[in-house]
Amino acid sequence: MRRRILWFLILLACALPLLAEQKVIVLGFDGVDARYTEKWMNEGKLPNLARLRQMGTFRPLRPTVPAQTPVSWSTFSTGIDPGRTGIFDFLRRDPRNYLPVFAAFDETNTPFLFGDRNPIAFGGAVLLFFAVVALLLMIRWRAAGLVTLVAALALGGAAFVAVKKYIPNSRPGVVNHRQGIPFWEVAANAGRKAMIVQVPVTFPAKDFGEGDYLLSGLGVPDMSGRIGKPFYFTSELDFRRTGSSSANEFSIDVVQLEDNKGVIQTKIQGPPNKLFPSPPYIIIPMTITVANDRNSVAIEVSGQKLTLKPGEWSGWVGFEFPFNPLIKVHGISRFYLVSSQPEVKLYLSPINFDPSNLPPGFKISAPAVWAPQLAKEYGLYKTLGWQIDTWAISEGFATEKMFWDDMEWTVAQNRKMFDGFLHSNKDLLVQQFEFPDRVAHVFWRALDPRHPAYDARLAADWGDALLRSYELMDSIVGDAMKAADEHHAALIVMSDHGFASFRKAVNYDTWLVLNGYMTLKSGVRVKDRNLEMLFDQGQFWENVDWSKTKAYAMGLGEIYINLKGREAQGIVKPGAECDALKTELKQRLTQFTDPETGEKVVRRVLAREEIYRKFDPNLIPDLFVTNNDGYRVSWQTALGGIPKDLLEPNKAVWSGDHCSVDPEIVKGIFFYNRKLATDRAPYIADIYPTVLGLLKVKAPYELDGVELK
Repeated sequence: MRRRILWFLILLACALPLLAEQKVIVLGFDGVDARYTEKWMNEGKLPNLARLRQMGTFRPLRPTVPAQTPVSWSTFSTGIDPGRTGIFDFLRRDPRNYLPVFAAFDETNTPFLFGDRNPIAFGGAVLLFFAVVALLLMIRWRAAGLVTLVAALALGGAAFVAVKKYIPNSRPGVVNHRQGIPFWEVAANAGRKAMIVQVPVTFPAKDFGEGDYLLSGLGVPDMSGRIGKPFYFTSELDFRRTGSSSANEFSIDVVQLEDNKGVIQTKIQGPPNKLFPSPPYIIIPMTITVANDRNSVAIEVSGQKLTLKPGEWSGWVGFEFPFNPLIKVHGISRFYLVSSQPEVKLYLSPINFDPSNLPPGFKISAPAVWAPQLAKEYGLYKTLGWQIDTWAISEGFATEKMFWDDMEWTVAQNRKMFDGFLHSNKDLLVQQFEFPDRVAHVFWRALDPRHPAYDARLAADWGDALLRSYELMDSIVGDAMKAADEHHAALIVMSDHGFASFRKAVNYDTWLVLNGYMTLKSGVRVKDRNLEMLFDQGQFWENVDWSKTKAYAMGLGEIYINLKGREAQGIVKPGAECDALKTELKQRLTQFTDPETGEKVVRRVLAREEIYRKFDPNLIPDLFVTNNDGYRVSWQTALGGIPKDLLEPNKAVWSGDHCSVDPEIVKGIFFYNRKLATDRAPYIADIYPTVLGLLKVKAPYELDGVELK
């Protein structure tokens, strides 16, 4: 009898984990390529991933069309393809004026309190209050009442002036255009508790359940309102940028210092003033003092003082930007001293919003109190969505080591939080790490001998950078595997897309001009475009004659037909004429050959009807052009630029990419700590129903992916 009871207890102990509600961990990495992952697993360099493959499943994962970060992660979150999420690129165009705008987000401006009537409302309230007091006093003491009435008029006027000066009429905000319901919201509605960390396109954070938590990822701006705007303070009189001339990222704010020794006064341009008519930016002073021996500098800013030697990063530095005595915004960032002699060269990373002291209404977490709680528990962290500092190295301001040190420092902080989250009591944990993507972007030139920016000396020192980033990923996966074993959790490890070499940039608008699909005005000079123009309302399409233009390219690999009735100055008739034009463009673009190598530049041209089941015909581009390995749409094309040459060698640091590369070439990774019975090649939209299936939660609508079993 005792033996039977013992066996029963053993069986019960084994069955309890199976009877308990399933815990799911989804560990996401941006830009991890299936080919390199498999290669290095087979070589024994990624032991944790190899073990995960052996015990469960590994397969290349098919990304969205196009294979872009916000596009794929939006489909990951919602289970529907880009035609339905509405996120098909970093950029979209406004058909009313052809202008590019950000696809996922729009700025809003909402009234604060009573809006334009704030001064009248507050001034009137003060006047009314003291006027009533005056009338009451006049009943018994006429003189005192008259004095109070005069005072009421003065106080009401003073309140009017003070409110007009110190209280804004409106406050800026952000709206997220991504459509669909994230799987964690569906799980939360079914009573399953979730924790979601730094998944792209989740800003502003949305509350989705009691006891559920979210920290926003890509999309959170820096203090300047940009994806990332660093600063470079230099005493060089003949300073010239040594990085890419194609303005592939956001501008660095270069500040000229008055001297290279002694005490140097300078300024930091902070956030744009969107609360009051002036000044346009909130600017704070900063003092740089060069040591007598020229071997270090002291920095004084916002009541803090720190000293740096060349080659050193600072710790977190706080910044206080006062709009007025009542309204102040707090930021954090880090300095890096490039050199202190003969010239002072000081770099300041983009200024993040301080997670411990966020502005009211600026929601980077749900609930709003979670962001400061994390800072208190784990220390300050980057709130900026694009965390790894790629700007400095891309524009020639930084060395590879400076970039790498910042990357490791950032990952260490995120990993500290992840290790804590792994042992939470949540049913669902999702965390994304961006660092493999950023490393691949800047170090591919050290991996590919055919790349125009390849350098043998650089390759000797940094040719293993991508491998080292994958080894770092493997270490994080090891932590997740241990936690999954302890909690009997399902573990999915995945990436949104892979990578390819970006050897040559393709100017598609130039191709359209040379092949008669776009017509230019004569005598109009056009400057090179950069993404700052999106914020600063720069001019676009100045030299295009829309009355003679049939098609135009914009974004990272899309072509729009200048359709009559849809575009502001459309000339192509809907129906047969439009269909014939799309067929012709597809045929001719796929014949586009690199005259130097004989390689096909374009792998496929896909009509939106071929890849999306449902879409808004006024929003989604007509054609998606996908490149072969080695080619990518140019930065100028992304913003409607029309350079002289069809193909341009990419000699920039930003040397690896995926954005317009055919998704079949840049597949991501999919690992699962269970064996799959199906032979289906996973699609990124499959993760949504797979997670909900594990949690035993029904999908809220028809999905574009299927559950993997």
